[in-house]
Amino acid sequence: MSRPLRKDYRTADFEQLSRMIKEHPLMKEPGAEQQHLHKLRTPEYRTKCVMRASLDDIALGINLYKLQLDTPMSPTLEEPNYLKEPASSARSAHSARPPATPFIKVLLRKTPIVVLFERRSMTALADTKEGRQVMEDNRKYDELLSGTDKTRRTVDADTQTKTALMKSRLVNTERLTTAQMGSYVSNFEMYDTYTDLEKSTTSVQVQGEKKMEITTYHVGGVDQFVGINSLPGFRLALMLTMRILASNVFEPQQRRYRNMAPPDPLAEDVKFKYRLGLLWRLSPPLSDPKVHQAVSDMSFCPSNGDIMAVAYGVYSHGKVRKLPRSGWVYVWNIKNPVNPERRYHYQVPVVTVEFSPTQPQLLAIGLHNGGVEVRDISGQDLPPLAVSQRSSSPHFEPVTAIKWIYFEGDVGCRNPHITPFLATSQAGAVTKYRLINSPNMLGLEQQRFQRAEGELEGIPIERQPPAASLLANRHPQCLEIVLDPVQADIYYVLTDEGTLYKCSTNYPLQHLELRQVHDGPAACMEFSPWSPRMYLTCGSDWCIRIWLAGILLPIVTLQHHLSPVHCARWSRTHSTILVSLSRSTVDIWDLRNSTMKPVSSTVIDADIFYTTFKFTHCGRSLAVGNEAGNLLMLSFEDMPFPPHFQYKQLKRAIFKALSMQPDLRKQVKSVGYFGYPGGTKQTRA
Repeated sequence: MSRPLRKDYRTADFEQLSRMIKEHPLMKEPGAEQQHLHKLRTPEYRTKCVMRASLDDIALGINLYKLQLDTPMSPTLEEPNYLKEPASSARSAHSARPPATPFIKVLLRKTPIVVLFERRSMTALADTKEGRQVMEDNRKYDELLSGTDKTRRTVDADTQTKTALMKSRLVNTERLTTAQMGSYVSNFEMYDTYTDLEKSTTSVQVQGEKKMEITTYHVGGVDQFVGINSLPGFRLALMLTMRILASNVFEPQQRRYRNMAPPDPLAEDVKFKYRLGLLWRLSPPLSDPKVHQAVSDMSFCPSNGDIMAVAYGVYSHGKVRKLPRSGWVYVWNIKNPVNPERRYHYQVPVVTVEFSPTQPQLLAIGLHNGGVEVRDISGQDLPPLAVSQRSSSPHFEPVTAIKWIYFEGDVGCRNPHITPFLATSQAGAVTKYRLINSPNMLGLEQQRFQRAEGELEGIPIERQPPAASLLANRHPQCLEIVLDPVQADIYYVLTDEGTLYKCSTNYPLQHLELRQVHDGPAACMEFSPWSPRMYLTCGSDWCIRIWLAGILLPIVTLQHHLSPVHCARWSRTHSTILVSLSRSTVDIWDLRNSTMKPVSSTVIDADIFYTTFKFTHCGRSLAVGNEAGNLLMLSFEDMPFPPHFQYKQLKRAIFKALSMQPDLRKQVKSVGYFGYPGGTKQTRA
């Protein structure tokens, strides 16, 4: 006969377990301090039973709980026989679902790291004192751990750390040992030593007006410092040391010159102010500050834009009472903006300098007495490579401009890569110089211009006939020479009459075209980097004119200041921006904005007149010279971003400027495409 199954047959076990939990120390009534902390806890935290235990304690508690539930009841708690179920009831109870294990939520918290003992590993050579000490420590450690109960539990695990030593034995050097040694020197020996030394103090000029005293000693009447300074190795080491010292002061400016941090096109605070910032000032260390030394010309090395040659001489005779009897050519490097790295002295002022595009170490120098020299700047204190001679170039007027040319079929050069160059002078002559197997250059006269007469193409001016024909005034003064960007044999010459001569090296002693570009001396001319048919000219009539080949009149005329424009050049990064230089301002023009006034005018050293300027190779910096002999290196700041289609932007700006001149607009439109093939940028060295 079966009995009904009692569901509370383990009630006594659960009552015993609950009694043990209540008697546990954690379940006792908290004190006053614990009650205060309990109030500060969150309601969710109050409902939880929190115990501080390790993982081993939790696992051990769960196993013990399972054992207590699975063990049979004690005899005292065993039920009487009359309450036991029969076999059928036992089978049904055996098939019943076992009670589920209570759910326990484990919350793991990070505890602070407690370092009980730490022993850093050390590697030493076995044949040294340190190595022997390490081996002794390892032996003692093994003895301490020897025995059955002293074995340390170790676990082997793979890691990604390399076991190979990163330092080889060869890099370890022996420890230096020092010792004190005594010596005896009498007063007589000290007196004889200092008697042989002749002390001399000289004052050396540093950075313009600053002076520094240097004390040297002479041994046997010979200055030791002079002998050391004449060594090539010492001078090279001194040059490199000065570069390192200068970089400590001019490092931010040198980074800006190298364009290491270009402007971000995605910046939110972009402003277009067309501003020029001063990077540094190159001041020549002249021995006599009263001597007038103006920056007459400059030239950047074609292969290395950090190197530039500067000519110091006479630019304007207004403030010069008499002609200086000296001139200099300094070769500067932006790595050392304090002192030049090459110096060449001349007995007459230097007018112009120009680097060779094929041999960048060659520098052509034009002098005020009509002489021309070519120097190799790769070495220090090298003599001139070639000098012009009076038999082939009998002109005594100043050489105003030099341009290296190249055309196939040129023979007679000492080196096939050394090309001839053209030099213009104030005598109205263009001379072609060529280096031959001789210390003297071979000079051939290419052109000899005559004064223009009658009405010419270009701008209309009233040309007065000369009152008397003077032999000294028959020829105009040549002021500038420019090479054609496409045709290698074509070059252009500007004169003090404001005329532009188009000539060819294939047709000497005759010009191809003649045009009146200014009502006064024409100082500068340059082709646009994005158009071989568009060029600008500037002169003493206060104007900058933009011309287009095939049109007789200028398409755009820019005029703002009532002063001569010494120089004007196209920007290397923007097709519609050009920079002009007057006596006291550096103006930036943007044809997209306005042709009536420049977008910005920069004045630095207003009491000193500017002479000339040139762009760097990258086009984001500008070198400006003045009559005080200072060369100002300026950088373009807050400039607009270059357009992707430069030629289209230039054409759009030109047609916008001609919106009020329909006849001239039709002529420009009839010219058609006036850019380079593909609209790319192309310049000649």
